[in-house]
Amino acid sequence: NNYMSKMQPHLLVSWLIFFALVGGYLLMATQFPLAYIVATYEDLVGEWTQVFLFATTMLLSARLAFRKINGRWFFALLTLACFYVVGEEISWGQRIFDIPTPDFFLTHNQQNETNLHNFFTGPINSTSKNLLEYLLAAGLTGYGLVYPFLIRLRLPFALWFNEKGLAFPPLYLWPFFVLSGFLELGYLKFNEAELAEILIPLALAIMSLNYLQAVRGGFSLTEPAHWQAPQSGRLAKHTALTLITVILLALGTTAACYSSPRLGPEIAKRYLNGVEKFAGRYQLHENWKLAARLYALVEEKKPQRTDILRELYRCHLQLGNTEKAQHFLEKAEQTDLDYLAKHTLSVATHLSLVETYELLKATDIAADHLEGSLLIAARNKKRNPQNDSAAYWLGRALEKSGSLTAAKQEYQRALELRPGSLKYRKALLSLRRRLESGNEAGDLKNRSSS
Repeated sequence: NNYMSKMQPHLLVSWLIFFALVGGYLLMATQFPLAYIVATYEDLVGEWTQVFLFATTMLLSARLAFRKINGRWFFALLTLACFYVVGEEISWGQRIFDIPTPDFFLTHNQQNETNLHNFFTGPINSTSKNLLEYLLAAGLTGYGLVYPFLIRLRLPFALWFNEKGLAFPPLYLWPFFVLSGFLELGYLKFNEAELAEILIPLALAIMSLNYLQAVRGGFSLTEPAHWQAPQSGRLAKHTALTLITVILLALGTTAACYSSPRLGPEIAKRYLNGVEKFAGRYQLHENWKLAARLYALVEEKKPQRTDILRELYRCHLQLGNTEKAQHFLEKAEQTDLDYLAKHTLSVATHLSLVETYELLKATDIAADHLEGSLLIAARNKKRNPQNDSAAYWLGRALEKSGSLTAAKQEYQRALELRPGSLKYRKALLSLRRRLESGNEAGDLKNRSSS
């Protein structure tokens, strides 16, 4: 194998980049959660790296599309695809230029943004989203590993596709594609698809550099010819410079956006939201120490968030810090009682106290607050039948009391009154899953008893 017989510079650089990226993300995820958030959350360094990598691939493939080569139509399509992805990643400049989301996108987009891909994918799990993820994983593996491997074997049908203009990636890039396919499936539940969205355009950019080098050298990549030292070194240098330039652009753009009087506070708010979300993800992986650390950062900024105080209770209880855990639970109770003293008709606060008193094993007091939340919510709905918030909170109270079917009706009503609400949509979808799982459990029980 000519690629393995001599460790050529372009191979070494590409593999070093691959292992550095994967190892770096793994290290951040396990030891440095705040860095991992910056590397994976929207409007921060990771997302801007994706944008600039796709933009780089677009420019490189555009150059190839104007060359008289066999795969020029492929690179023309890749150019258009990258242009589309760049636009989608930044929602076509919506947040940058403060463009309001049109009503159509508010109603149908899963993230209430001006883009098309979130009609099918986003924070809400769905059959279409799962199907797209599996198709993408299969496509990446097939194109990045199977196709170039078949070309290497010189199988006639693979060569036929190549002759018709379907360019193939160099086989040494297969780890980029295969790992990206796995990460897109989201099995780890840790926002790992964001790493895939860096590896994919990076692999395509390196592939385009390979083709540009082949065009200059006057040879075909279908032949496993050994790269000469000057060509390999030049490709290695261009690969490294491309990634370094992209990272510098991503860092500069993030800093510029963060220093903007308008964008800065929005990014800080989303970052804090990311800290909270990742705290929950660390909980799922039972990393209670990092979860507690992140929840503490949120609590420091938002000390009135009693749900965060309860999560801190759970984390410290798992860590064996019983006294500290009890402190957070008592603080949650007192915070809600202080608020309820001024806002006696707050359904949200009554339901929050239900959660706290259940953890405190004060079931009678919890039941009283649950009954109070139901009465207040029902009265609010009766007084304001066209108010979406009243319908939503009645649904929350009904769901907590176990009246799932009635809660579903209220969530549906809230969503009808305010179609663009992501919060209402999530609540309805979550409840539907509970009902479906309950029905499935009931069916299994009936079948076993019969």
